Amino acid sequence: MPTFAERVHEKSPLLTRGDRTLLHELLENPVEAPLWRGEDLARRAGAHPAAATRLAQRLGYDGYLQLREELRAEHNRRLAGSADRFRSEQRERGSQGPLSALVDSEVRALDMLVRHLDDDLLAEVADEIAGARRIFVFGRGNASVLAELMDRRLRRFGITSVNLAGSGRDLAERILPLREDDLVLAFAFRRAPRDLGPLLRHVGAVGARSVLVTDSLHTLDPAPTTVLAAPRGDLDGFASLTVPMAISNAIVLALAQRHPRLTLPALDRLDDLLPVFD
Repeated sequence: MPTFAERVHEKSPLLTRGDRTLLHELLENPVEAPLWRGEDLARRAGAHPAAATRLAQRLGYDGYLQLREELRAEHNRRLAGSADRFRSEQRERGSQGPLSALVDSEVRALDMLVRHLDDDLLAEVADEIAGARRIFVFGRGNASVLAELMDRRLRRFGITSVNLAGSGRDLAERILPLREDDLVLAFAFRRAPRDLGPLLRHVGAVGARSVLVTDSLHTLDPAPTTVLAAPRGDLDGFASLTVPMAISNAIVLALAQRHPRLTLPALDRLDDLLPVFD
């Protein structure tokens, strides 16, 4: 059965502005929302009392009560924390060794990836990166590994890249030159990091574009220009960076394939420089 986030991603083109206002209230209040009645949600969003039921049905639930039960279940899973997710993995694995269990899980997740993303969307992102003046790369926590990798890959292609690492103050200083012909490439999973919302608001204010690589953050407000979303594995268990790493590598390959005059000469220049500094 699809999760709440997967339903939102699948049904996103069918959702109205009013639906998105309701979803924003749900996602901004992960602790309180599972306790709300449908009329509570509608009142907070300034909507008709029946709006919550209509949203639930658009997402494929029988009604708002079923949606609320799903929110409660997901809230309980979040409360379980990392240790319990590992315990869940161990129970599911049984006598299977960790390596074979991990490979099986990652193969299933990668198989799902091609059902959520396609080459056309990756090509659009590659074209936007190639056409931007500068790329600002953002990631926090585990996602910072992907941000650092992508920053390095872009620089090897001769693309001006800024890694938005560090504190909120560091981020503010680094996005000071952000302009409308720049692009922000962000990585975030499970829950949005604190700085992501302010960053996306600033991106919108200056007229720049943004791309978010994620697993379940489908209804951020403000929303990124483009979302590359695919599940990283079982929500209850261990979720690695294999899937978003594959997305990152696919973007890099699409850049090289679609923009060889930009990327390949830069790699040649790098090959000439490396012996000088090695």
